[in-house]
Amino acid sequence: MCAKNKKAESSSMEDKMKGLILAVALLLAVRALALAQDAGQRYRGEGYVFIGDGLYPEYPGHLGIGHVGGGGEVNLAKGFSVGSELCAIGRPGNGAGLFSIDASYRLLSSSSKSKLVPFVDAGYTRSFDNYAFIRDNLFNFGGGIHYWPFKRVGLRLDFRDYVNHSPYVTSHFPALRIGLAVR
Repeated sequence: MCAKNKKAESSSMEDKMKGLILAVALLLAVRALALAQDAGQRYRGEGYVFIGDGLYPEYPGHLGIGHVGGGGEVNLAKGFSVGSELCAIGRPGNGAGLFSIDASYRLLSSSSKSKLVPFVDAGYTRSFDNYAFIRDNLFNFGGGIHYWPFKRVGLRLDFRDYVNHSPYVTSHFPALRIGLAVR
């Protein structure tokens, strides 16, 4: 009976991971269509996908955790932008989905000629459908750098720390991520 439950949970998690991958692909497809229609104007935002690794310090030895997902941002004014992100964090069959809404600041504007654009960001994160992690409201903060070797396609390297603050303990889930960005 126990093996059946674990198999059902694993199958359910696989279905949800497939849904996450489909949602990220759909987000990027919509973004690509928007870029194709508005090729002559200043960059109004970007989409990105990433993969990374992080730490889960609740267990001795700081067990490494996988991190994969994607998101998008809309530029507002003078380097400020808002965005959202959907990702999975953890090991297959033993992790959590995370949805974040963030504000970020680019130290160089999107119209700058520089190929390196550093940024900082912070915001709200909600975890969901998890077995080994917390199911709670979190906040996140981080920063990184975009490298734009091409006009509309670039690399993104960033650090993100998800923080769960409760009355009893504060837990951190830091991750280093690398990804592909399009604008």
